[in-house]
Amino acid sequence: MKHYGDSFEYNAKKHRAQEWKREHNAGGFRCSHCRQFVVINDIMGTANRNHCNWCLWSKHVDQAKGDRRATCGGGMEPIGLTFKHEGHGKMGEIMLIHLCSACQKISINRIARDDPETSIMDVFRHSFRLPVTLRLRIVKGDIFLLREQDEQDLHIQLFGHQDN
Repeated sequence: MKHYGDSFEYNAKKHRAQEWKREHNAGGFRCSHCRQFVVINDIMGTANRNHCNWCLWSKHVDQAKGDRRATCGGGMEPIGLTFKHEGHGKMGEIMLIHLCSACQKISINRIARDDPETSIMDVFRHSFRLPVTLRLRIVKGDIFLLREQDEQDLHIQLFGHQDN
């Protein structure tokens, strides 16, 4: 016999799955932070996106990368940037670092072609003011938080040239 907690969790999970399917069929989803409609588009390379291209907030939907099995569902604030590791010190694509406002999980998420460069740069600059305890958690998670000296590399990736 199931107790109320299991039934409630099952119904919540079922509701989220139905909501996701309805939004996906509509071609996107509504951001839980800024309430803008976010378009999902294979051509833009955003078929698997779970963050907003307006405010860059995400939603805690994954337990493990891409599984969409998280039960938290909290809003995930963009708190910093990293580069995807391509091996042998080579920097890869730009990744957002998100912090769940509900459970405090830290995760990374690749940027999309339609994410505004100015917003990405704002997240980068804001990350310099993160508390030391949060910076340590990021490092312990094997995530390299971009530093001020990485701004030139970031600028080249975003704009194709150095900022002069």
